[in-house]
Amino acid sequence: MPEKIQSVVQTTKNLDEQLKWYCETLGFNNGKREILEGIWLNELIGMPNAVVDRAKLHLGDEEIELWEFQSSTGMQNNNFQGEVIPVDSQSNDLAFQHICIVVKDIEKAFKKGADKAEQISSKPQTLPEWNTDAANIKAVKFKGINGHSLELLNFPEDKGDKRWHENKINLFMGIDHTAIGVSDTEKSIEFYSGILNLELVGQGTNYGKEQDELDGLKNTKVLISTLRPNKQGMGIELLDYQLPTQERRPRINPKPTDLNEWRVILLVKNLREIYKKLESRNTSKSLGPIVSIPGNIWGGVTACQVRDPDGHALLVVEE
Repeated sequence: MPEKIQSVVQTTKNLDEQLKWYCETLGFNNGKREILEGIWLNELIGMPNAVVDRAKLHLGDEEIELWEFQSSTGMQNNNFQGEVIPVDSQSNDLAFQHICIVVKDIEKAFKKGADKAEQISSKPQTLPEWNTDAANIKAVKFKGINGHSLELLNFPEDKGDKRWHENKINLFMGIDHTAIGVSDTEKSIEFYSGILNLELVGQGTNYGKEQDELDGLKNTKVLISTLRPNKQGMGIELLDYQLPTQERRPRINPKPTDLNEWRVILLVKNLREIYKKLESRNTSKSLGPIVSIPGNIWGGVTACQVRDPDGHALLVVEE
């Protein structure tokens, strides 16, 4: 069974700049920074001669990682990248992924600097009373300095995990989930629940003017499915936009160095059992080998990379 989502990885083109932005704008704290390299990394992500400048960022009980790829000959000012995030990327693109940061006061948190970023939402939105499962949740979406989509979210007292209501001090409290664009909810649930053993804990459809304003779209209708590896910690949301359906752009030939290459790090106790399921039932185009990894990287000793049915990358790590 899966233990937890250890972290979410985001590819960057300027690690120092992005570290500073996350800390100043979104309340993150700097963690360990190190160089990742070696045959194990090449095999894991399917890229020869990979060298990664990796930094951890902490927020509450959760963490993310920023990866800046470097060439293997001379680190200084010698980085290389894949595709940038399209400037016209939209919330209903199949390549879409974001992290959802829970805040105590959304207006105050938004004005810490997110309001000066490129906006997806017109302004912070309060979801309507008729939407029982999401009523009075406040949210706003925007883009980071490299175009990565991000969300701030505030839960009313009757919504969300209890830990979001126990923290009375911090403005930025933690990460509730990472959300991904999917083309077929049933197929994605089979992957994340049937193969990776995450539990489907909630499902609902959002639409209306507030969702339009939140997503920067028109006539929006999105089926949202929430899965978690356990009852606490970060989860995964599947975003299946039924409207608007035109131009739900997929990622074509995803590469490890693409700026919209996110990686979910999933800790499990039964990697070989999961791997057999992936081999026999996997609908993804990419399943890498099981690789031995340094034990202090993600708290595990073996790992593999796999892509879900829409190409989103995961590193499945066995403790």
